[in-house]
Amino acid sequence: MSTGNSVLTHIALPVRNLDAQLEFYAKYTNMKVIHQRVDEQTKLRTAWIANERDVTEEAARFVIVLIEGSLPRQVVGETMEEQYTFLTSISHLGISVDSRDDVDRIADMAREDGILLLGPMYRNEVVGYICFVRDPDGNNVEFSVEQVLG
Repeated sequence: MSTGNSVLTHIALPVRNLDAQLEFYAKYTNMKVIHQRVDEQTKLRTAWIANERDVTEEAARFVIVLIEGSLPRQVVGETMEEQYTFLTSISHLGISVDSRDDVDRIADMAREDGILLLGPMYRNEVVGYICFVRDPDGNNVEFSVEQVLG
């Protein structure tokens, strides 16, 4: 059953240190912060980041929402045990770049920073040329070129 014109708009990730995450994305991507706030009720710090080319004067097409802090009991209830879960194993964020040179450059930076997990390497005609990097919270981030999405 279709729900009409549904569109994926964001993914939200818990982070331990929002400033460290924003530094990571500023260094490794062309994403920019389009919104930041501290929620008065929950005290959660939030930043929305988006691809520069996807941001218009009105909005962005897709954002990653980074959230720092713990949800207060009045929001999650007394019985819910809050747990941070991270993108591990094969779970990852996928970021497309323009060339193999870009993947190599990112892999070199990540190697120097001690956060390169895999690659750079060519997997196949679907996956393309990739490297995997670990962000400050341990999430896996894949940088790729020549990847077929469809």
